[in-house]
Amino acid sequence: MIAKQAIVLAFTLGILTTAGAAVPAFAHAHTSLFVEDGPVAGKEIEVVLGHTNEPTYGVRPGIHDGKHGLEVSLSDAATSLPLTGATLKADKYYFRDIASFEAADSPEDADAVENGITVGAVFGEAGQYMTRQVQQPGIYGYRLYGNVSYFGVATVPIDTTVFCRSADGDTGKFNSEGWGGSFGCTANIDDSRFPERGAVKRVSAQPEQQTSTVVQDNASLLLGIPIAAVAGVLGWRSLRKKGPA
Repeated sequence: MIAKQAIVLAFTLGILTTAGAAVPAFAHAHTSLFVEDGPVAGKEIEVVLGHTNEPTYGVRPGIHDGKHGLEVSLSDAATSLPLTGATLKADKYYFRDIASFEAADSPEDADAVENGITVGAVFGEAGQYMTRQVQQPGIYGYRLYGNVSYFGVATVPIDTTVFCRSADGDTGKFNSEGWGGSFGCTANIDDSRFPERGAVKRVSAQPEQQTSTVVQDNASLLLGIPIAAVAGVLGWRSLRKKGPA
Protein backbone atom coordinates (compact mmCIF):
# COMPACT_ATOMS: atom_id res chain seq x y z
CA MET A 1 0.00 0.00 0.00
CA ILE A 2 2.84 2.39 0.90
CA ALA A 3 4.64 1.62 -2.35
CA LYS A 4 1.51 2.40 -4.36
CA GLN A 5 1.04 5.74 -2.60
CA ALA A 6 4.70 6.66 -3.24
CA ILE A 7 4.30 5.96 -6.96
CA VAL A 8 1.16 8.08 -7.21
CA LEU A 9 2.79 10.93 -5.24
CA ALA A 10 5.91 10.92 -7.44
CA PHE A 11 3.82 10.99 -10.59
CA THR A 12 1.67 13.88 -9.34
CA LEU A 13 4.65 15.95 -8.19
CA GLY A 14 6.35 15.47 -11.55
CA ILE A 15 3.38 16.89 -13.41
CA LEU A 16 2.91 19.82 -11.02
CA THR A 17 6.59 20.76 -11.07
CA THR A 18 6.80 20.71 -14.86
CA ALA A 19 3.58 22.67 -15.31
CA GLY A 20 4.58 25.27 -12.71
CA ALA A 21 7.96 25.88 -14.37
CA ALA A 22 6.35 26.47 -17.76
CA VAL A 23 3.80 29.13 -16.72
CA PRO A 24 5.31 32.39 -15.37
CA ALA A 25 3.07 34.90 -13.59
CA PHE A 26 3.47 38.67 -13.43
CA ALA A 27 1.97 40.79 -10.64
CA HIS A 28 -0.03 43.99 -10.99
CA ALA A 29 -0.60 46.72 -8.42
CA HIS A 30 -3.93 46.74 -6.58
CA THR A 31 -5.97 49.02 -4.34
CA SER A 32 -9.54 49.30 -3.04
CA LEU A 33 -12.45 51.73 -3.25
CA PHE A 34 -15.47 51.77 -0.97
CA VAL A 35 -19.06 52.78 -1.59
CA GLU A 36 -19.64 55.52 0.96
CA ASP A 37 -23.42 55.91 1.00
CA GLY A 38 -26.72 54.54 -0.29
CA PRO A 39 -28.17 51.03 -0.05
CA VAL A 40 -24.80 49.36 -0.75
CA ALA A 41 -22.66 51.56 1.51
CA GLY A 42 -19.50 49.80 2.64
CA LYS A 43 -19.15 47.57 -0.41
CA GLU A 44 -15.55 47.20 -1.56
CA ILE A 45 -14.31 47.57 -5.14
CA GLU A 46 -11.00 46.04 -6.16
CA VAL A 47 -8.87 48.03 -8.62
CA VAL A 48 -5.97 46.27 -10.36
CA LEU A 49 -3.56 48.19 -12.60
CA GLY A 50 -0.57 47.19 -14.69
CA HIS A 51 0.81 46.74 -18.19
CA THR A 52 -0.22 44.24 -20.84
CA ASN A 53 2.18 41.55 -22.03
CA GLU A 54 4.51 41.69 -19.03
CA PRO A 55 7.44 41.73 -18.61
CA THR A 56 7.63 45.07 -20.40
CA TYR A 57 10.43 46.15 -22.75
CA GLY A 58 10.95 49.41 -24.59
CA VAL A 59 10.54 49.60 -28.36
CA ARG A 60 13.54 48.37 -30.38
CA PRO A 61 13.03 48.47 -34.18
CA GLY A 62 13.27 45.02 -35.71
CA ILE A 63 13.38 43.32 -32.29
CA HIS A 64 10.45 44.43 -30.10
CA ASP A 65 7.46 46.66 -30.81
CA GLY A 66 7.26 48.08 -27.27
CA LYS A 67 3.45 47.68 -27.22
CA HIS A 68 2.46 47.39 -23.56
CA GLY A 69 -0.86 49.04 -22.86
CA LEU A 70 -2.09 50.36 -19.54
CA GLU A 71 -4.73 47.93 -18.30
CA VAL A 72 -7.17 48.31 -15.42
CA SER A 73 -9.44 45.67 -13.91
CA LEU A 74 -12.48 46.55 -11.77
CA SER A 75 -14.42 44.01 -9.72
CA ASP A 76 -16.52 43.54 -6.61
CA ALA A 77 -14.07 42.48 -3.90
CA ALA A 78 -16.49 40.07 -2.20
CA THR A 79 -17.67 38.16 -5.28
CA SER A 80 -14.98 38.93 -7.92
CA LEU A 81 -17.79 39.85 -10.32
CA PRO A 82 -16.62 42.37 -12.94
CA LEU A 83 -17.78 45.98 -12.82
CA THR A 84 -18.78 47.57 -16.11
CA GLY A 85 -19.79 51.09 -17.05
CA ALA A 86 -16.82 52.95 -15.56
CA THR A 87 -15.61 56.19 -17.13
CA LEU A 88 -11.85 56.39 -16.68
CA LYS A 89 -9.01 58.64 -17.75
CA ALA A 90 -5.31 58.60 -16.99
CA ASP A 91 -2.42 61.02 -16.83
CA LYS A 92 0.85 59.31 -17.79
CA TYR A 93 4.25 60.23 -16.34
CA TYR A 94 7.51 59.00 -17.85
CA PHE A 95 11.01 59.29 -16.36
CA ARG A 96 14.05 58.22 -18.37
CA ASP A 97 15.86 56.66 -15.42
CA ILE A 98 16.06 56.48 -11.63
CA ALA A 99 18.26 59.60 -11.41
CA SER A 100 15.62 61.66 -13.19
CA PHE A 101 12.91 60.22 -10.94
CA GLU A 102 14.81 60.90 -7.73
CA ALA A 103 15.41 64.51 -8.73
CA ALA A 104 11.69 65.18 -9.24
CA ASP A 105 9.53 66.92 -6.64
CA SER A 106 6.24 65.85 -8.22
CA PRO A 107 5.01 63.64 -11.07
CA GLU A 108 4.65 66.79 -13.16
CA ASP A 109 8.46 67.04 -13.20
CA ALA A 110 8.61 63.91 -15.37
CA ASP A 111 10.60 63.89 -18.61
CA ALA A 112 7.31 63.41 -20.48
CA VAL A 113 3.72 63.96 -19.32
CA GLU A 114 0.53 63.08 -21.16
CA ASN A 115 -2.83 64.13 -19.71
CA GLY A 116 -6.43 63.06 -20.18
CA ILE A 117 -5.88 59.67 -21.82
CA THR A 118 -9.11 57.69 -22.19
CA VAL A 119 -8.96 54.25 -20.58
CA GLY A 120 -11.78 52.51 -22.41
CA ALA A 121 -13.69 49.30 -21.83
CA VAL A 122 -12.25 46.24 -23.57
CA PHE A 123 -14.79 44.67 -25.94
CA GLY A 124 -15.93 41.24 -24.81
CA GLU A 125 -14.06 41.40 -21.47
CA ALA A 126 -16.33 42.71 -18.73
CA GLY A 127 -14.58 44.75 -16.07
CA GLN A 128 -11.43 45.24 -18.19
CA TYR A 129 -10.28 48.67 -19.33
CA MET A 130 -7.24 49.57 -21.42
CA THR A 131 -5.38 52.21 -23.39
CA ARG A 132 -2.79 51.26 -25.98
CA GLN A 133 0.72 52.70 -25.98
CA VAL A 134 4.27 52.11 -27.18
CA GLN A 135 6.81 52.28 -24.38
CA GLN A 136 10.42 53.36 -24.06
CA PRO A 137 12.79 51.95 -21.42
CA GLY A 138 12.24 53.83 -18.17
CA ILE A 139 9.87 54.50 -15.29
CA TYR A 140 6.11 54.87 -15.89
CA GLY A 141 3.48 56.14 -13.49
CA TYR A 142 -0.23 56.84 -13.88
CA ARG A 143 -2.85 58.97 -12.25
CA LEU A 144 -6.14 57.12 -12.74
CA TYR A 145 -9.31 59.13 -12.27
CA GLY A 146 -13.02 59.12 -13.14
CA ASN A 147 -16.09 57.27 -11.87
CA VAL A 148 -16.74 53.59 -11.16
CA SER A 149 -20.25 52.15 -11.33
CA TYR A 150 -21.13 49.57 -8.68
CA PHE A 151 -23.62 47.44 -10.64
CA GLY A 152 -25.57 50.58 -11.54
CA VAL A 153 -26.64 51.07 -7.91
CA ALA A 154 -23.90 53.48 -6.81
CA THR A 155 -21.19 55.60 -8.41
CA VAL A 156 -17.79 55.79 -6.75
CA PRO A 157 -15.21 58.44 -7.74
CA ILE A 158 -11.59 57.37 -8.23
CA ASP A 159 -8.48 59.57 -8.24
CA THR A 160 -5.26 57.74 -7.45
CA THR A 161 -1.63 57.61 -8.59
CA VAL A 162 0.79 54.68 -8.78
CA PHE A 163 4.23 54.11 -10.32
CA CYS A 164 5.95 50.97 -11.53
CA ARG A 165 8.59 49.28 -9.38
CA SER A 166 12.20 49.60 -10.51
CA ALA A 167 15.11 47.33 -9.70
CA ASP A 168 17.35 50.44 -9.67
CA GLY A 169 15.74 52.16 -6.68
CA ASP A 170 12.58 53.11 -4.78
CA THR A 171 9.90 54.57 -7.09
CA GLY A 172 7.02 54.75 -4.62
CA LYS A 173 7.30 58.32 -3.35
CA PHE A 174 4.45 59.61 -5.54
CA ASN A 175 2.12 56.65 -4.97
CA SER A 176 -1.26 57.33 -3.39
CA GLU A 177 -2.06 55.54 -0.13
CA GLY A 178 -3.56 52.08 -0.30
CA TRP A 179 -1.64 50.54 -3.17
CA GLY A 180 -0.25 47.04 -2.73
CA GLY A 181 1.67 44.76 -5.06
CA SER A 182 3.44 46.26 -8.04
CA PHE A 183 4.01 46.17 -11.78
CA GLY A 184 7.48 46.25 -13.27
CA CYS A 185 9.14 49.23 -14.90
CA THR A 186 10.08 49.01 -18.57
CA ALA A 187 13.46 47.49 -19.33
CA ASN A 188 15.84 47.81 -22.27
CA ILE A 189 15.44 44.58 -24.24
CA ASP A 190 19.13 44.68 -25.17
CA ASP A 191 19.94 43.94 -21.53
CA SER A 192 18.09 40.63 -21.75
CA ARG A 193 19.21 39.63 -25.25
CA PHE A 194 22.95 40.22 -25.37
CA PRO A 195 25.40 38.81 -22.80
CA GLU A 196 28.65 40.57 -21.98
CA ARG A 197 31.62 39.96 -24.26
CA GLY A 198 33.37 37.89 -21.62
CA ALA A 199 30.32 35.63 -21.33
CA VAL A 200 30.23 35.14 -25.11
CA LYS A 201 33.87 34.09 -25.16
CA ARG A 202 33.40 31.58 -22.35
CA VAL A 203 30.46 29.96 -24.10
CA SER A 204 32.16 29.84 -27.51
CA ALA A 205 35.27 28.18 -26.04
CA GLN A 206 33.35 24.91 -25.55
CA PRO A 207 30.37 24.94 -27.92
CA GLU A 208 29.92 21.16 -27.92
CA GLN A 209 29.70 21.04 -24.15
CA GLN A 210 27.27 23.98 -24.04
CA THR A 211 24.99 22.40 -26.66
CA SER A 212 25.11 19.04 -24.94
CA THR A 213 24.09 20.54 -21.60
CA VAL A 214 21.12 22.38 -23.12
CA VAL A 215 19.94 19.27 -24.97
CA GLN A 216 20.25 17.14 -21.86
CA ASP A 217 18.33 19.63 -19.73
CA ASN A 218 15.52 19.88 -22.27
CA ALA A 219 15.40 16.14 -22.76
CA SER A 220 15.15 15.58 -19.02
CA LEU A 221 12.24 18.00 -18.78
CA LEU A 222 10.36 16.51 -21.72
CA LEU A 223 10.90 12.90 -20.67
CA GLY A 224 10.03 13.48 -17.02
CA ILE A 225 6.29 12.99 -17.35
CA PRO A 226 6.36 9.89 -19.67
CA ILE A 227 8.92 8.18 -17.41
CA ALA A 228 6.84 8.91 -14.33
CA ALA A 229 3.77 7.54 -16.08
CA VAL A 230 5.52 4.32 -17.12
CA ALA A 231 6.92 3.86 -13.62
CA GLY A 232 3.46 4.28 -12.16
CA VAL A 233 1.89 1.71 -14.47
CA LEU A 234 4.65 -0.88 -13.92
CA GLY A 235 4.57 -0.39 -10.17
CA TRP A 236 0.80 -0.81 -10.10
CA ARG A 237 0.94 -4.02 -12.12
CA SER A 238 3.65 -5.39 -9.85
CA LEU A 239 1.56 -4.72 -6.78
CA ARG A 240 -1.49 -6.42 -8.34
CA LYS A 241 0.53 -9.57 -9.13
CA LYS A 242 1.98 -9.80 -5.61
CA GLY A 243 -1.31 -9.11 -3.93
CA PRO A 244 -1.72 -7.33 -0.62
CA ALA A 245 1.15 -7.59 1.88
